[in-house]
Amino acid sequence: MISKMKFKKRIKKKNKKGIGPVIAWILLLGFSISLAVMVFNWTRTQTEDLTESTVSYVEGKLECQEISINVVTNEDCTELTISNRGKLNIEQFAIRTFRDEYENTLMEKNLLAPKASRILNIVQSNKIEVIPIIEANDKLVGCFEKRIAHEC
Repeated sequence: MISKMKFKKRIKKKNKKGIGPVIAWILLLGFSISLAVMVFNWTRTQTEDLTESTVSYVEGKLECQEISINVVTNEDCTELTISNRGKLNIEQFAIRTFRDEYENTLMEKNLLAPKASRILNIVQSNKIEVIPIIEANDKLVGCFEKRIAHEC
């Protein structure tokens, strides 16, 4: 009799000990799946953001190909005549002036239509740089490859 009772207790103990590792595996599997889902969602979001910014950058660069400007100054470099010779509106201009070791940037925010010109008064400088800024996909894009530098 005693041996049967000990045998039954051993069976019960074995059954209870066997549940712990199963629960551990289930928890481990649940955490692993949760972590995998979080990593997947983060990766997808990062990829979508990168793709969107790359497309915007490329579209801006393509539109910059349609920009062409001409810059003429008077003799003492205090007056600029900027002409839009391209096919697109130029929303703004960044005008950088250099004199000795000083640099100044002026933002001209008036629209310049195609085939139009504008005269601007600036401070006398040694060098002038004009950077056209256009609107592409509702964002302002600086066309740095189309900038004009003029030595005075």
